[in-house]
Amino acid sequence: MRRPHLNRVAWLVVISFAVTFVLPAEKRTIRIAFADFCADISGPSDIQGQKFVAMLKKYYNVEIGPNADFLFYSCWGDAFRQYKNCVKIFYTGENVVPNFNECDYAITCHPIHFGSRHFQYNSDVLSFKSCERMRLQVDQKCLHRKFCNFVYCNASKGDGAILRQDFAKKLMHYKRVDCPGRVLNNMQQAIVPRGGGNAWESKVDFIKDYKFTIAFENASSEGYVTEKLVHPFMANSIPIYWGNPSVGTLLNTKAFINCHEYDDLDAVIRKVIELDQDDAKYLAMFREPITKEKTVLNNEKNLEQFLVAVIEKGNVPFYKSQLYLPKKNLFTRISYFNYCRYWILSKMLLGAKGRHYRNKFAEIKLQLRCLGNGVKVF
Repeated sequence: MRRPHLNRVAWLVVISFAVTFVLPAEKRTIRIAFADFCADISGPSDIQGQKFVAMLKKYYNVEIGPNADFLFYSCWGDAFRQYKNCVKIFYTGENVVPNFNECDYAITCHPIHFGSRHFQYNSDVLSFKSCERMRLQVDQKCLHRKFCNFVYCNASKGDGAILRQDFAKKLMHYKRVDCPGRVLNNMQQAIVPRGGGNAWESKVDFIKDYKFTIAFENASSEGYVTEKLVHPFMANSIPIYWGNPSVGTLLNTKAFINCHEYDDLDAVIRKVIELDQDDAKYLAMFREPITKEKTVLNNEKNLEQFLVAVIEKGNVPFYKSQLYLPKKNLFTRISYFNYCRYWILSKMLLGAKGRHYRNKFAEIKLQLRCLGNGVKVF
């Protein structure tokens, strides 16, 4: 029997190896949809939505349409309820806690541990490393700047919105605080108003001229950190921060004024005055690293791996608990979260347009009302 030529055998081995290990396999097609994102509830026009698509396209052929196996939705509407028989992935950068009786997975800033169903992620937090590099480039010229600024357009939504105004007014007894925004405005046309083009760039450029920036979040919540803390660091201004009570687990609190470390606002103001009047102490704080050596920030790669893991599990939604009401009415079977949100959002209980900063008293009142009516949650 004649043996095959050696070169022919070698070529067969090479081709077999290439087909098996080298040539990329054809990508699987997945169908996804987007709802209730800030910019456009019908598509991924939100920046984060675009990021999700870009990540998934590395591994799959992505089709975006109504008949989806996976729905990405956010907190800016209720269109997500129209999607049936799909895996729902909730995302928000706002101070909104996910309801796992409505979503299968969630991506939020909150330190929630719920098996593999939640991923803690905050795109703003990832900016701190770059802010640190920018801070090292500043010299003693930072001492010869204006005192403090206050840039806000929200005057009422959230406890922080009221608290920061009280703080700014108290601080004004010491020195002028420049307020170019809609709230406490004392400067006309100093920055581009929020909602206009390049509003954030205009804000950062404005606060570069100030030693301190009042950086109060709209609400205080674990893990909730927004651009209000990032922007002062980007502008090399020392933030006077209130918001995330555990911010010290993420950042070096020697690099800014953390209101949660003081007994009251008067003590915070005394610290601001101390730094303003002592150049050595101000520079010492300014030169502190923003992040801690052991700080681990969930990065884009971690998020990408989380998304792929969700997709690989397939279109298999989790069981969702329901609320059963003893009396027959229009709301005979809805989720507990929807029931509470319906009443909390009503003007009778809330008296405000915003739904993202809920009236705690109204929540308690509603819970007592539910218990009084014999509502049982399974």
